Amino acid sequence: MTLTAHLLSLDKDVYEKATRHKFLQQVGSHTITPEHLQSWIEQDRAYTNGYTKMMGLMISRVALFPDQREWGDNDPHYDSAHSQKVMKTLAFAVSNVFRECQMFSDLLSRTPYAGFEQRGMKPWTARYVDFHQKVARTAGYDLGEALVVLWAMEKVFLEAWLYAKSIQPAPVADESVHMATMRELVANWTLDEFKLFVDDCADLVNALATDDPLRLKSFETVYRETLALEVKFWDMAFADVADD
Repeated sequence: MTLTAHLLSLDKDVYEKATRHKFLQQVGSHTITPEHLQSWIEQDRAYTNGYTKMMGLMISRVALFPDQREWGDNDPHYDSAHSQKVMKTLAFAVSNVFRECQMFSDLLSRTPYAGFEQRGMKPWTARYVDFHQKVARTAGYDLGEALVVLWAMEKVFLEAWLYAKSIQPAPVADESVHMATMRELVANWTLDEFKLFVDDCADLVNALATDDPLRLKSFETVYRETLALEVKFWDMAFADVADD
């Protein structure tokens, strides 16, 4: 069994919540209010700042060649070709999130959303950002935990928006800006290019060594934390999220 298959076998109920959330059902069915959609878009734009910092931390730790490895790096599974695949995938992630930053700014400037108060980063968005940066700093020399988090959140996004797409109504003439925005969001995370990116992330995770039970446990822990945070991230479209 691959590592990604193993991780997907854990906490299936939470994965279901993360990929079939009320927010996704309402976006897919075009029933979400402009206020709630604006709230989520604003938080996702705020989150992109943390995402880029996570990518920066990961990129700074990638050793493309053996003579670039950090002092103390004793990873017996180091492979230069794998490191270059990691760099290529992270480079795409950075380019893609920059494009999304621009998209979010454009969406928030539209008539249905521009009139709502922008509240800035909510506490749970900040918590998610902090989690990602912590994992990027503390992951092993192979960036294993950080790669698991990257794959997990992108996998959830892909499956979540594919679900929203599957329940979308057929287009009608003279759709409102709000309706067009929902279609644009669904299209963004169901592009073939994004699917290939998620597959590339999965390949990197499946190349990680899992012979150490403690390391496997660490991968499981960050995967579970990512799922729980993804559920909270959808929740924030509707209200501030309290600690459980």
